[in-house]
Amino acid sequence: MAAITDNLLKELKNTSDIEAFFKTHEMDFLHKTTAEYLTEIQGVKGISTSSVAEDSGVGEYTYKIFKGTKKPSRDILIAIAFGMKLSLEETQFVLRISKFAVLDSRDKRDAIIIYGITHEMTVFQTDDMLDENNLVTIN
Repeated sequence: MAAITDNLLKELKNTSDIEAFFKTHEMDFLHKTTAEYLTEIQGVKGISTSSVAEDSGVGEYTYKIFKGTKKPSRDILIAIAFGMKLSLEETQFVLRISKFAVLDSRDKRDAIIIYGITHEMTVFQTDDMLDENNLVTIN
């Protein structure tokens, strides 16, 4: 994914015709909505919305996000990523398509979240670790 993004950026910097760039790279743009992506992953993983609601700590709000009637915050998306047991790559992608900053290992709070994701911790365990480090919790 990073290589594609880097290549597109280089080409975009050097193009003299933005419309031609758009036509050439139409398939490279991010087209899915947050709800579409989450629903797609949910189907692939075979998990219910109710289990995501419970495991994420987000509750009933999860249903509105999956239906696309509510736009979640970055932290709500991260909680849902934990609830869906998304990989780090899947979590980063859902943040990107939702127009949020991806998790950055140079940020202490984000580093703990990355650690939680990659070590298959729950959102609640990760929140405890954030709290122990005097950082803002996810939920």
